[in-house]
Amino acid sequence: MRNICFIMAYSIYPKRGGLHEQAYLFSRELKRRGYNVYILFHRHELIDENKLSRILPLYLSGINPKLYSSLDVCDSIVMETVWPWIAAIPIHLLGRDFMLHLHSVESLSDFGHSLYKRAMIKFAEEVACRSAKTIITVSLKEYSLLRAKYGEKVMYLPLAIDIEERKKYIDADKESLRKMLSIPLDKFVIVFVGGMSYGPNKEAAEIIATQIAPKVYELSKGKTMFLLVGPDPPSEAKKLKYIKTAGYVETIAPYIAASDACIAPIYHGGGVKMKILDCMSLKKVVIATKKAVEGTLLKPWIHYIPAEKPDEFVNQIIELLTTNREEKNYDQIIMNGLDYVYKYHSLDNVISSFLELLS
Repeated sequence: MRNICFIMAYSIYPKRGGLHEQAYLFSRELKRRGYNVYILFHRHELIDENKLSRILPLYLSGINPKLYSSLDVCDSIVMETVWPWIAAIPIHLLGRDFMLHLHSVESLSDFGHSLYKRAMIKFAEEVACRSAKTIITVSLKEYSLLRAKYGEKVMYLPLAIDIEERKKYIDADKESLRKMLSIPLDKFVIVFVGGMSYGPNKEAAEIIATQIAPKVYELSKGKTMFLLVGPDPPSEAKKLKYIKTAGYVETIAPYIAASDACIAPIYHGGGVKMKILDCMSLKKVVIATKKAVEGTLLKPWIHYIPAEKPDEFVNQIIELLTTNREEKNYDQIIMNGLDYVYKYHSLDNVISSFLELLS
């Protein structure tokens, strides 16, 4: 029986979802298929932000000494993101090959980091990418960039969505879900999901709270409510009666299922935004920027409703609220999005492709 080891930067799941959730999702499916899976940590917790992390943001401190001795059990090693990058050096020196699961290229200028942080991240990316035998990217855009730089060792692997878990909620009774989650029954609910301590999500949440939600609430004559799901929502949002903040939740699925639409006013970041796929997997119409769907094959007015400026989000939400669904083909857009997720992002298909890359 083959032993597969995932190396993560720190043991914070499930308090963070997204890319951290992918390793645990992979682990569950691989175990179901008969593999032994071990999740190893470069650190056992986040660095105290008030201490060394301000000077050494790339996890130079607190390295887990048990990590390297644990590698003896591993037949295959997968490093999740570049953040455990310093571990790449001794692993490489030990003569062990590893696969780098690169969820995004954070050194790109449009990610939104400062020049100093970009330089530090770029160094980490160089070390991890050059040390890895195989590089997996989840973004088609970044696949092209990485392939040009690192050649044939760069492979594309889509993000995995837990479709079986989504099926529990996809046709659930919306009224029952709203009662369970204390969401008003008489409102048109627009949801945004994501950890809002992360820069691009924080920016999006602040735009929702200050530029989108107030105008939509006014134009709809109080018929709308915005739902921010994820840790660290902006302080502005907590003061507004037409915004409900859910904070950290164990699963975002019921909150999306209880909503009427999803929005993603995302302007920075990299990789592929799981929030888009999560919403589509639950048969919700998505209003998003080009940046929010970057790295995918999603097309405007086929899979999602496009909007760039905050006022465009306002207009599209009001259109959703007031226009006949058949006129705008909203139901077909929703089904196209669902079909897209089933075709490209089902856990079963992604894991099969992953095992092919490992072999």
